[in-house]
Amino acid sequence: MNLTKEQKFLYSRIVILIATVGWVGFLIAGLNGFSFWYGGFALCFWIAFGLLNFHQKSSLWYALQRPALFGLLYAVLVSGAFLVDQLGLRLFLWLYPAYHGLGFLWVYFVLYPFGGLSVLELLYFVSNKLGEPLVFVTAPDTLIHRFFDVLESILFLLMTGIIVLGAIGQSVDVVLVFVLVLLWMMSALVKLKLHIRHGGHYLVALFAVALFSTILHEFPNAIAREWVYLPITSIPALWNAPLVSIPFCVWIGYIWLTLTPLRYWIFLVLNPRVR
Repeated sequence: MNLTKEQKFLYSRIVILIATVGWVGFLIAGLNGFSFWYGGFALCFWIAFGLLNFHQKSSLWYALQRPALFGLLYAVLVSGAFLVDQLGLRLFLWLYPAYHGLGFLWVYFVLYPFGGLSVLELLYFVSNKLGEPLVFVTAPDTLIHRFFDVLESILFLLMTGIIVLGAIGQSVDVVLVFVLVLLWMMSALVKLKLHIRHGGHYLVALFAVALFSTILHEFPNAIAREWVYLPITSIPALWNAPLVSIPFCVWIGYIWLTLTPLRYWIFLVLNPRVR
């Protein structure tokens, strides 16, 4: 059945409304202690904001119009999430009190990938509203551009390598993991600033999204306890200190959780030359 533009607009707004009611409802459920709130929240949030960003060729647009490419992105998100989670579990960084056995399929195939995609869609939405959409510019071929392009790639590979080693049971130092994550984040932020039009303004949007995402994803979970963070004794106490009931390292970690899906998105979907 062929729909007119007006019908498509109307139906999309109806779905946005339903999905918004869904993610708000699951968020409220989490705030009231429902331990399985996050999967429904992430899915509904992704659908709602994916439709709001549809004209920008959002990840939902790719899921509907370019399913093979979206499938590749989804597979990478699932694989990356599994490796990171295995590392975190082996290092006793967090645990899942309510999940056992096959229940972890829900964690890896829904919670992690759609949590990452929901952060990506929020970034698209906020940056567009601030007038700073994700637009690449041709970087001048200068030493500093080449340096950060190479540095970011090397640090990303090193970070990925140590995550893989830890995930498969090799002994890794949690401090080294944290150092590599922080170094990669800093290099990725500089690289983004160099490659994106109005990069400084875009980074403001990125930090705002990391802040909003921490609030939306972690405040309900502090009550629902779908996942629980454990104190990390091998790093300075400041990193474990609670900031509005959320450990300080988690607030910093959401910058990484914003940058990582964006990195995959840029590498696999948007602009393969910007790596």
